[in-house]
Amino acid sequence: MPLSPYLKIFPLPGQPDRRLLFSTRTCSLAIVGAEALAALQDNSASPELTASLAKLSMVVDDPADEQREMGGYRQEINRLNPNLRVSVILGMACNFACVYCYEGSLKGAVAMNDATADQLVASLLARFVAGNKKRLILDFYGGEPLLYSQRIRYLAERIKPAIEALGGRFDFTLVTNGSLLAPVLVEELVALGLVSVKVTIDGTAANHDRFRPFKDGKGSWSVIVDNLLACRGLCVITLSGNYTADNYPVFPDLLDSLADRGFTAEDFGSVQFYPVMQVNDQFANPEFTGGCCSNDEPWVHSTSLVLRQEILQRGYSFPKLSPSPCMVDLDDAFTVDHDGTIYKCVTLIGHPDLACGDIRQGLSQDWQETWCLDHWQDEPQCRDCIYLPLCFGGCRAMAFQRNGHMKQVDCQRALFDATLEPMLQQDLRYRYA
Repeated sequence: MPLSPYLKIFPLPGQPDRRLLFSTRTCSLAIVGAEALAALQDNSASPELTASLAKLSMVVDDPADEQREMGGYRQEINRLNPNLRVSVILGMACNFACVYCYEGSLKGAVAMNDATADQLVASLLARFVAGNKKRLILDFYGGEPLLYSQRIRYLAERIKPAIEALGGRFDFTLVTNGSLLAPVLVEELVALGLVSVKVTIDGTAANHDRFRPFKDGKGSWSVIVDNLLACRGLCVITLSGNYTADNYPVFPDLLDSLADRGFTAEDFGSVQFYPVMQVNDQFANPEFTGGCCSNDEPWVHSTSLVLRQEILQRGYSFPKLSPSPCMVDLDDAFTVDHDGTIYKCVTLIGHPDLACGDIRQGLSQDWQETWCLDHWQDEPQCRDCIYLPLCFGGCRAMAFQRNGHMKQVDCQRALFDATLEPMLQQDLRYRYA
């Protein structure tokens, strides 16, 4: 059996007689001897080795067939997907004034009303039944979603029993700034289906309070950390943070500060820091600079590796690399704004020309054209790319902010060329010892 066209082969430092194999299709890892690899390449490997690597999609019957199969990847994952996953914007009020917020001037007093909430419940249940789904997952956003805790209760109290009566499972998550987290509230929401909370802290107190202050200008770092300390263990807490090319060195100090406060790595489901996206549309703060509109920027490559290592070497969980289809590629994944408008990305709400329909009428007939579905199919550089299973045309939101449209793919080749091998070396050292 020949090697897969989606197989990367790397040397192992200090071990010249061994090679590291990585499948970009399955994200599986294997270490084989150089002689065994040579035997695989000339089709003389043992049946046992060939069978083992075939299970990992590292060797295949026909490489051309595998490439053709990738052309139907989106259809296949939609056929197999048991979940309905919806991001819900509860309202646009927020008690923070983050300098890089992509919602910017969209923020205000508008919020989901009872009629829209009831229609949302009805449309979700109908789609759940029609798609024969097994699980409904809601990701609550704002503004700040905990300013709308009553609305969360309103929705969860209606959806949870209905889904369970259908034999399904209902879960929800929160993307919150953490300032309103309280044990009593978290315990109440866990009983209604809350499974995880994502909280953003931008490094040290001084840096965080500069980038993510309360609306009155006061610092928020200490409030958030106190709340996390009070709520740890009640549900999964995911720690995030947004950095620039200038301030990324203070983010490892955050982890040390948390350890000084008594946190351990086990208190967080995962930790991951992201470069700030430079938002260029009409909602953005025109005075903010320092983010990125492309993962091709060298500082993004280098800082992502530095911070990933700092997280792993302290024993924190970092999300594993995996094929991650975009919400655009999934039929049963979308964003519902507070007024019931449907979008295909939570970061692109507020653009009427990108609306995909609404919860009353459903998805429009032409949303696929608007969101350039399968645009990578028209790009030879994508169709023949070894990183296709990890990318599928890249991030449409990034492309929109950079180019003003989503017609061109957001190529990730430079990013993976620069970071994949070092990331795997980090995993070998810190994940697998």
